[in-house]
Amino acid sequence: MNLRQLEVFQAVLQTGSMSAAARLLCVTPSAVSKAVAHTELQLGYALFTRSPAGLTPTPEAQVLAAESAGIHRQLEGLRQTARNLARGEGGQIRLAAIPSISHNFLPSLLQTHAGRHPQVGIEVRTLNQDQMAQALLTHSVDFCLGFYPHPHPQLHSELLVSGRLFLAVTRELWTWSLRGSPPLAYGRLAQVPVIRLVGNDPMRQAIDELAQRLGVVDSGGIQVQTSQLALELVRRGMGWTVVDFLTAQHLDPRTMVALELHELPPMSLYSYHSPNHPPGQAVQRMLAMLPALLQQTLSTPARPSLAPEQNTSA
Repeated sequence: MNLRQLEVFQAVLQTGSMSAAARLLCVTPSAVSKAVAHTELQLGYALFTRSPAGLTPTPEAQVLAAESAGIHRQLEGLRQTARNLARGEGGQIRLAAIPSISHNFLPSLLQTHAGRHPQVGIEVRTLNQDQMAQALLTHSVDFCLGFYPHPHPQLHSELLVSGRLFLAVTRELWTWSLRGSPPLAYGRLAQVPVIRLVGNDPMRQAIDELAQRLGVVDSGGIQVQTSQLALELVRRGMGWTVVDFLTAQHLDPRTMVALELHELPPMSLYSYHSPNHPPGQAVQRMLAMLPALLQQTLSTPARPSLAPEQNTSA
């Protein structure tokens, strides 16, 4: 018996008549009758006998009913899952993001998505940019979030939003750097250690460019793999670094200063996916939420980090 024959068989069992089964299946009674007759011809025995109460299953049909009930329930579950996916009420989303996005923006995205689609399962991974290609190409995740277009030729990068870079330093170090005369745009941060990123990360290039503009001579210092670790060292007063616009929004103004870097090009947030594994319905709905949420984050007034007389440009 194929799935269609099983479906007709179960419908007749449940309703006790060809016409009622036809209404249940949204087909004509003759289509049900032909399907039952064809199934009986294939099996070599009758499935139903007529009685005053309607169609009665034969002993053979009763055995088949017991054996096929589980399959029928699974088929109904599959249909329900398909309907839920169309309405956004089910499914699974697997996403990955770089650490700064995972800590500073993803909680808002996940909270909003859970409020709209509570039955969708979500799996989140925190990956570095160079780990995302393998995750996407092996279908371990559906999409990724990161800054700058991904360099891998087999990945598609889609621009979501752009924002400024910020210099991050403790308020204590910033206050110290402003002492003396004449006043300088960035104080005397050239005398403060720089916390850099390792490798060819584009953020490392921004840090190096700002260091060169400030006249930093020493190329040593501490180099770390993630912006989150760099920022933690900055919070401990060990130097300054450059952070993205999402991270800058979450700095505590009581202890930290964020200086918007107009002289450096803005950075852009992208979503990445494999063209050979396009996002499904549930993933597309989550991706559709991103631009509005990001714009809302950027339009939220930043908590003042500097006194007006200190917020000068280079």
